[in-house]
Amino acid sequence: MNQPRQEPFQRRGRFKGPPLPEVYVSPPAETHLSRPAQPWQQQIKRGKKQKAPLVPLQKQRKPRRKKMWYLLFIVSIITIISMLLCSQSNGPFGAQVADMMRAVLGPTVTAQIESWFLGVSDTEHRVQYQLSGQQSSPPWTVDQLHKIAPSGGNVTSMPMIAIKPFITPSLPGEGVWSTGGLPAPTSNLPPLVARTFIRPDPNRPYGIVTLLQFDTRFLALHMVAGTAQPGGPRGVAWPGVIPASDMKNSLLFAAFNGGFKYADGQYGMYVDGTTYVPPQNGAATIAVTKEGQLILGAWGKDPRLTSGNTDLASWRQNAALLIDNGIVNPLTNDGAAWGGTFLNRAYTWRSGIGLTSYGSLIYAAGETLKAAGAVMAMQTDINPNWVRAFLYTRAASSSLQITKLNPGMHGSGTEYLQGTARDFFYITRILPAPAH
Repeated sequence: MNQPRQEPFQRRGRFKGPPLPEVYVSPPAETHLSRPAQPWQQQIKRGKKQKAPLVPLQKQRKPRRKKMWYLLFIVSIITIISMLLCSQSNGPFGAQVADMMRAVLGPTVTAQIESWFLGVSDTEHRVQYQLSGQQSSPPWTVDQLHKIAPSGGNVTSMPMIAIKPFITPSLPGEGVWSTGGLPAPTSNLPPLVARTFIRPDPNRPYGIVTLLQFDTRFLALHMVAGTAQPGGPRGVAWPGVIPASDMKNSLLFAAFNGGFKYADGQYGMYVDGTTYVPPQNGAATIAVTKEGQLILGAWGKDPRLTSGNTDLASWRQNAALLIDNGIVNPLTNDGAAWGGTFLNRAYTWRSGIGLTSYGSLIYAAGETLKAAGAVMAMQTDINPNWVRAFLYTRAASSSLQITKLNPGMHGSGTEYLQGTARDFFYITRILPAPAH
């Protein structure tokens, strides 16, 4: 019987080619006849035979890749934290970075990091205070501390209720209203604005709150929506700048920050027939009537603060009332109402506005409105970059002179003259009614 013919390379001992390489692989062992070997599986015998199993290159690189990813993660976190730390001290650039981080990490994580930084910053201030011999200084020089003098003529000055210091001994001028270094009144009028400062926290004697009080008999309050905020779903264009007509001569008197962004509460705003963000029932609201009267209360609870009141020229909402008919809101410890749970617990810059029983308007960079005599008050914006107030006066050379309420505030005051993304308030002079 004829045997089937075999190929020459299958006949044992008759293959005349070069010797085949010996291949060693990680189990299961395979020969070069079963299937083509992968590059990492081949090792050509040279000299003494190797017996150790081979390790795939992918497995060799895996621990190194893990270390690289871990290192990249740590560097990213440090970079993000550094950017957010800058947002608390580097002005607009840092604030823009923080907004970007909120879009990437979310508002909760960002607020946690910001709160952590503010806590570290507060600890640093405490240490510096102790190392400096536990001394604080007034925010302005002592030679500018001039008490309010009685005005001439038949027009009396607005009442100036001194604020009793919370810390003893008090600093020079602490709690005493003064006009030194502020725009002077015209036409034999009494002082239109006064300022003071107070340290409200005995545990933080270095924390100084500055205040302005405006005589609304001779000053008018206005509101401006920023080019981007408060924002909202309506997509209405907003100016973000004081009208040119109100910057002529000596009309412009003061300007200060507005409220939260749309994303931080969706609080309403209306100016001169345009609703930028619809009103929120129960929200704290500052309003100006067409006659210039100021109203501060809760939307829908105060009968004057409703959409049906056609006499309202403008209004801005923000959070809940801080003070309602002389009573401090018991929800002041609820972080969700005052700028987020984490940031509410942090020691940071805050601002608010209030009305006294005699009609004066008070702006405070802090939380001392009750002590200053406010019977109605609401919070405005928070954090160092957004809490700012300026006073304006026109010099004889027609140049505009700008004074900060607190030298430590960000901004220059020109942002409200050239355009800003955030909403704000500004104040103009008005002439008194002629005597009859």
